[in-house]
Amino acid sequence: MENSINLRVERSFSDKLNATFTFARQNFKQLAIVLLLLGFPLLVVGNLLMAYMQGIQPEYMGRGMDEVINYITSVGLSMIVLFVAYFWLHLVTISYIAEYAAGNRNITPAAVLKRAYANLGKVLGAGIATGFMLLIAALFLVIPAIYLAIVLSLLVMVIVMEGDPLFEAISRCFYLIKGKWWSTFGLLFVMGIIVGIMQIVFTLPAYIVNFIRVMYHHIVSFDLITILTSIFSTIGVAFVYPLTFIALAFQYFNLVEMKESAGLKMEIEQSANTTTEKQEGEY
Repeated sequence: MENSINLRVERSFSDKLNATFTFARQNFKQLAIVLLLLGFPLLVVGNLLMAYMQGIQPEYMGRGMDEVINYITSVGLSMIVLFVAYFWLHLVTISYIAEYAAGNRNITPAAVLKRAYANLGKVLGAGIATGFMLLIAALFLVIPAIYLAIVLSLLVMVIVMEGDPLFEAISRCFYLIKGKWWSTFGLLFVMGIIVGIMQIVFTLPAYIVNFIRVMYHHIVSFDLITILTSIFSTIGVAFVYPLTFIALAFQYFNLVEMKESAGLKMEIEQSANTTTEKQEGEY
């Protein structure tokens, strides 16, 4: 592997973007294997379920209320599976970064799975709590919901890296992002545009297939072409979407360093220990 990236340093906006893609490039092989083995399967299940529900939707048009309710329930369950799949992908990516931050440079899926599984309960709880908080905020005004969403974007990172309980982790997010909300929003906004453009390559086949079917008045169906295009689209999500989580990780380390100089303190301690060992060795 190329020279390791020091995560625990302050970075400018452009430096965080550059570091995100440099980290992804340097860790591509190991990270790709981890994402395919751990993050990809659940995403495939969720996307295939949604594709199936879209394919059978015309069959429920004009039917009785019971059938419609059953269909809506099935769609809701499919959305829950996708919600869990995206949260799991987030957790897997952050767990990989946590392994890297701990000094591991030979990161295996087993090591990532162990760390992710240890934090799974906390992260799922955080996801549910975040969903309720954002829903309540959205009932009042859109702006508070947006503000809260940016603050809580660091929540999974804080939980995995620091091991705080839920409410302490939420408080920690507010502390870290204080005075840096706009820079965090800007980073997520720019990464969202970049990731969206990159995902077009993977989602385009599915859109083309559906467009052709609509043009020729064919009913959308759940067939082999739908399955293949859905899987191809999921590969794009599994590979491209984690770039946003990596960027958030660099923002987290940047904020911690700005407010607490954790990386600098660590370097000073390591330097002091090295000096002490050399002095003792001379005697």
